[in-house]
Amino acid sequence: QIIIYDSEVTFDVDDSAIAKYLSNDLPYELSSDDVFITCGCTQAIDVSVALLARPGANILLPRPGFPIYELCAAFRQVEVRHYDLLPEKGWEVDLDAIEALADQNTVALVIINPGNPCGNVYTYHHLEKIAKTAKRLGTIVIADEVYGHLAFGDNPFVPMGVFGSIVPVLTLGSLSKRWIVPGWRLGWFVTNDPSGS
Repeated sequence: QIIIYDSEVTFDVDDSAIAKYLSNDLPYELSSDDVFITCGCTQAIDVSVALLARPGANILLPRPGFPIYELCAAFRQVEVRHYDLLPEKGWEVDLDAIEALADQNTVALVIINPGNPCGNVYTYHHLEKIAKTAKRLGTIVIADEVYGHLAFGDNPFVPMGVFGSIVPVLTLGSLSKRWIVPGWRLGWFVTNDPSGS
């Protein structure tokens, strides 16, 4: 079937359907109140950074990573601090670097899983370590999961929201990659914080 894009395409979006779909992979249920619809994942990134921006704030971004984060942070006057991904460990997050970079002004740690541009998929165990590190540092995790479930290789995709009871997680996603409809600019950010912290 061919999808033709009209000049005026509108969506009647049911955020409770997104909550229900994403809840399938979580140990708790999301509600429509946890889901915020955006114009693609780029707007979800921008809104997330805007919500966290304050004077002196910094955000931890992966290197290599997706450059839109730097652009959104610069526009919101949020300092960017890069941590490296470790190629010798399957592009895992350098947790020691996270500890060294974070301070009392760190508002978020961004992870991209499955990874863009490296194609890595984090294990359950590594994601749990990320959650515990973020909790210890007193920051939230922004989990860019626009490629969620597009996992190839040995590691199955595990959403960061699974660890929402350890640390608050903002999950970002969209229809474009997973459902192969790049012209349908429908994205979201979801609050994964079952304990309400």
